[in-house]
Amino acid sequence: MRKILLIPLILFILLILAWRIDRTFFHPYLPDLNIQIRDDVTTTKFTVPKDEISCASASGVWKKIGIRPREECNLPTQDGGKICSGSNQCEAVCLAELTDDQRREGMKGKLFKTQGKCSDWVKVVGCKAYVNMGWASVVCVD
Repeated sequence: MRKILLIPLILFILLILAWRIDRTFFHPYLPDLNIQIRDDVTTTKFTVPKDEISCASASGVWKKIGIRPREECNLPTQDGGKICSGSNQCEAVCLAELTDDQRREGMKGKLFKTQGKCSDWVKVVGCKAYVNMGWASVVCVD
């Protein structure tokens, strides 16, 4: 009678272990990671000056950024180049360096387990690999 109860219990435990190994190494569950990365990319963490004089006094650069029709301020960051695993560790955003092939795959939705570096500027445009919780996702910002 004990063997009959022990065998299903052992099978259940082995199934749970196999599931944890699969989720940890082969198919990690990443809830809403794309939404978190998009929010990191589109949220400025502090106020950027709105006029050229204030921009210059804050050591910023006043110019057109991306495809925007008007000039605006972009500020340098103090931690540009610092190794990071998410934008919460940076003044601005955490960017990964991907190969061209990885970038193409990322634009199709693939995520990459990697570290990044803090951006040199507050506003970053173009198709970049933004890192959140150690996972990089390609997001295009204009």
